[in-house]
Amino acid sequence: MDRKSGQSERSGLSRRQLLSGIAVGALVVGFDPISRTWVTAAQAATTSSFDNVPKLDGTIYFDTDTRTAHSYDQGNIVQQMPAAVLRPGSVNDVAKMIQYCKQRGIKVAPQGGGQGRPNSVFGYGLVSGGLVIETRWLNTIHSIGPDSADVDAGVQWIDLIKAAYAKGLTPPSITGYTQLSVGGTLSIGGIGAWSTNRAGAQVDHTRQVQVVTGTGDVVDASMDKNSDLFQAALGGLGQCGVITRAKVDLVPAKQLARTYQIPYTDISMFFSDIRTLINRTTGQPTFDIVINVCSPGTASPLALWATIFYNQGDTPNTDALFTGLSPAAQSAQFTDYNYLDYIFLVDSIYDGFKATANWEAKVKPWINLQVPDDAVEQFVQSVIPTLTPEDIGPTGFLLIWPNLRSSFTRPLVRVPSAGKWVWTFGILTESADPGPNPTFASQMTERNKQLYDKAYALGGTRYPEDAIPFTAADWKNHYGSMWSTFNNWKKKYDPSNILTPGSGIFG
Repeated sequence: MDRKSGQSERSGLSRRQLLSGIAVGALVVGFDPISRTWVTAAQAATTSSFDNVPKLDGTIYFDTDTRTAHSYDQGNIVQQMPAAVLRPGSVNDVAKMIQYCKQRGIKVAPQGGGQGRPNSVFGYGLVSGGLVIETRWLNTIHSIGPDSADVDAGVQWIDLIKAAYAKGLTPPSITGYTQLSVGGTLSIGGIGAWSTNRAGAQVDHTRQVQVVTGTGDVVDASMDKNSDLFQAALGGLGQCGVITRAKVDLVPAKQLARTYQIPYTDISMFFSDIRTLINRTTGQPTFDIVINVCSPGTASPLALWATIFYNQGDTPNTDALFTGLSPAAQSAQFTDYNYLDYIFLVDSIYDGFKATANWEAKVKPWINLQVPDDAVEQFVQSVIPTLTPEDIGPTGFLLIWPNLRSSFTRPLVRVPSAGKWVWTFGILTESADPGPNPTFASQMTERNKQLYDKAYALGGTRYPEDAIPFTAADWKNHYGSMWSTFNNWKKKYDPSNILTPGSGIFG
């Protein structure tokens, strides 16, 4: 049932704020609409007039350290300092503060990274002078049923996967890195790169969402109820509302995983083999997921990772799996994993980088393109020879993998319009040394724009977890036939245009 939050209440600090452990004088108590600055408890006595913030279950932070921590994302390319940070204690806190900000023209950006820091790489989750909503504090797994889970948006996928697996279940579409919030990946799409080539994105396995719109309304949305908001929230980059809760699909999980690794020096042979594997018909032995993952810092040789999930006593038949492949496949080596060890393999790699390579501080001008089926080989053949070690970096990766185009069902997740398969081409570029490095960032984002233009000319799109300089015209082209509809959704659900301004989609 839809609920509307009440009007902002005039009040002092809540008991929770008083007990929060931060000096009371540094807590935000209001906003001065004349000077357009937030007012702390210490300043209140000498400020002649200000609008009190409503009573909250959580806390608004104003101290420099907290705001600075939320002024940059994983890319370390863009920095925008927020004026305040909300750590909500409830969904009502989110609704009250969005309504409060709407009435005063204050921009708002949700951030759901592991430490509150957004996992975007080009400033899309940042807000200059506005309010950051740190959604990770809404992190309850409400229920896990036989085919779905009901979770708060701040829950990390790694925690949901563990909880679901304890019941013999797993999400059908899983990103390579799982220390991401449910709300964050649903806002961008959540393309599965580690579980299957045939299930689309995480938004395609979302049944219902709770959204706080740009007017401060709390709305339950699904394909059967408020379907326009449902479509606007899933893959909508936070433009029409903040996802605060979701019901997502679960499927039975296998116990084990076997991953074969095959190196290719011949790009044509790589594509021939991967197409043989993904186009097998029913009844033929098939892998669950095939993806190119080169060694860190390299673009070649291409390295096909082919994984099959199975249960104890049902060991994969290697000869059958490799029937019809090129001689290159005969050099394949395999590794067996427990299911969760495989699913969290990428997390383990990045946890190692964080511990030994100061990964969090590196500049990350990533690019993720969606290339049409009939143009991908031409595109890859033209790009890979041009890549230098700097284009990837010692902890960066080159990724290539296909996804079944018909599995993408949400209109704001833009993919090429033709072909059976959509091919994600990603260069997770990372600087050799910790940042900042404006020159490197500028060079690589310009490279990204050139690669995007090349892919776009072939009918490609982008998956906007990347760093590509985009104008308003570029965004309009990106959304294509959906632009007018998206624009209307924005006007309906965020008429004051306060939500998630970092991408610049609507100015």
